[in-house]
Amino acid sequence: MNCPVYYCIGNHDLVKGNYGEELYESIYGPTWYSFDIGNIHYVVTPIDHGDNPTDYTQRDVYNWLKNDLAMMKKDQSLILFNHDLFTPGDTFVFKADNEHILDFRTFNTKAQLYGHMHYNYVRNQKGIYTICTGTLDKGGIDHSPSSFRDIKVDANDHITTQLRYTFIEPQVAIVSPMENQTTPIHPDNNLLPVSVNTYNSQARTSRVSYILNDLENHQEIAKGELTPRSDWNWSENIQIPANTDGKKLGLTVTSFFNDGKKATATNRFLYQKDFKLTSIPGKDWNTLLQNASHSGGINDSQIKLPLQLQWTANTGSNIFMTSPIITRQKVFIATTDDNTSLNTYICAFDFNSGKQIWKFRTENSVKNTIACEDGIIIAQDASCNLYALDAESGKLLRQQYIHLNSYPYLTEGLTIDKGIVYAGIGTGLSAYDLKTGKVIWTNKDWKQREGSTTTLTVAGDVLISGTQWGGLYGNDIRTGKQLWKLSDNGLGNRGASPVYKDGKLWIISSKSFFIIEPQTGEVLQQKELSANLDVTSTPLVTEQEIIFGTADRGIMALDKSTLFIKWKAETKPSLVYTAPYSSTPQAGVETSPVLSQGIVYIGASDGYLYAIDQATGIIKDKLNLGAPIFSTVAVSGNKMIVCDFAGNVYCITTPFSLNISPENDL
Repeated sequence: MNCPVYYCIGNHDLVKGNYGEELYESIYGPTWYSFDIGNIHYVVTPIDHGDNPTDYTQRDVYNWLKNDLAMMKKDQSLILFNHDLFTPGDTFVFKADNEHILDFRTFNTKAQLYGHMHYNYVRNQKGIYTICTGTLDKGGIDHSPSSFRDIKVDANDHITTQLRYTFIEPQVAIVSPMENQTTPIHPDNNLLPVSVNTYNSQARTSRVSYILNDLENHQEIAKGELTPRSDWNWSENIQIPANTDGKKLGLTVTSFFNDGKKATATNRFLYQKDFKLTSIPGKDWNTLLQNASHSGGINDSQIKLPLQLQWTANTGSNIFMTSPIITRQKVFIATTDDNTSLNTYICAFDFNSGKQIWKFRTENSVKNTIACEDGIIIAQDASCNLYALDAESGKLLRQQYIHLNSYPYLTEGLTIDKGIVYAGIGTGLSAYDLKTGKVIWTNKDWKQREGSTTTLTVAGDVLISGTQWGGLYGNDIRTGKQLWKLSDNGLGNRGASPVYKDGKLWIISSKSFFIIEPQTGEVLQQKELSANLDVTSTPLVTEQEIIFGTADRGIMALDKSTLFIKWKAETKPSLVYTAPYSSTPQAGVETSPVLSQGIVYIGASDGYLYAIDQATGIIKDKLNLGAPIFSTVAVSGNKMIVCDFAGNVYCITTPFSLNISPENDL
């Protein structure tokens, strides 16, 4: 690798032999050691458990560690490595037993780097960063995107990190204005909103330039550079001459990367500064798939093809599996940031213009479903904080801590139903009064396992939840008592949430589709399929079809009466991998399908929003957003809100027809 490489033993490196670490030592060297670089003392310690017994004890490591830290120079800082997290709490100690404990805070500790949990998660534990990175070449246990981490330590021992997403060749996509569309609206006349998603795994984007041309006379009318908004997105509102109103224009953008490579994209569009679109009122969209039973995949929306971008805005951070909310003429979304910057927010935008109304900073990433009822926004972040915000102002109404009694990490989604908030997981799974925050009940019957991406589902009198490698659970919605658990036949792989419809649960898991009786947990039907279904997609159940995403086959539909495969809509290869332990080839769809006027809308990990014929599976249209889509769309009236991993929020609607002839190609 043309640089020093330091190794840290993990639980699966303890293999059969005279002792667990024997083979590791013969290849990589000692299992504990230290070294100095700059003003930092780095210490690597071994995991205390694994597949086979070790020849060392925690007391052995303690004795060495105590002596090693005693040799640190004055004013040095400490950074620790271990395959597992030393302690989930903020005490931050190394404990061999009750009598042999080292307090790392007394050694000016800056961070601990660990793995083991296979997720991307950074937590500031009262001044010490604990930094976990998922797998480089495949999805994390909690569907964390495949990535590696660039960590920098400055002259003042200050640590910063940036995740780099793997396997992405230099690319750029113009997402505003979109190809062959009319320019989206901007509150100020003569300003053209230009937005670009661009990325390169091996190098940072150093700058993005644009050139705007009049297609009729082939004249250049504007050029300049865009401003970075997130790790994928660059945008700017461009001043252009008033005499271009009503003309067909061409836009060329070029991304320059600091390894010398570049990527270019072009598109054509109609500039119309006073562009107006008819707005048809619709119903609220209060949580994932509209309601707590997640049955809003079928709704009364009026969205039709062709599609038109009405507005776009950027949150300034990534958007993972949070589905947007539409209520009170506003759009609400939450962001994620798995770096030390913790640039994490809940944002509100005007539904009609895209103007940002307010922005509330959370303590950590909101990775999954948020919800709203009676003007109160509810969200839970990765470090177990439960927030209640006023929807109008963004004012914090209350903040509560969810006690998990294990790893303090939440990537699951919450929901609201009839004035009750359902949040947390494991022994932190609780029901709260929406208005007061009072705890109504807390689950005492089953514990959290590794992080999952399941969103809580209300199925009549049963609350459905799940935990990765634990199973699918049904709890009494009034008392919290566990009613049943399913973990066989692949149901221990908890990514997807069920839809509750016609008195049944419809869900995918591992390699099978299931129909389940919610009161008893009885599996009524199981259909094994030749696809990896370890994704977060909640099925769309129509009169004739059951439609859902897969990890490797794009979008799939079963015939509802026979459960035979009716059609497949192949997506492009994923930009990043998210399905646990799954790598190439992967054509992943983590999102849930939404149906409007016979067309299924669904975002994919390849960066495209797909419009698919419900009956045939024929792809009628697709929009290239150039960044993965992990967020299920929300619809209301004739508008659809789409969010991508670059942090963009798009309002897409139905326009008048627009034709731009091929002879005007740049």
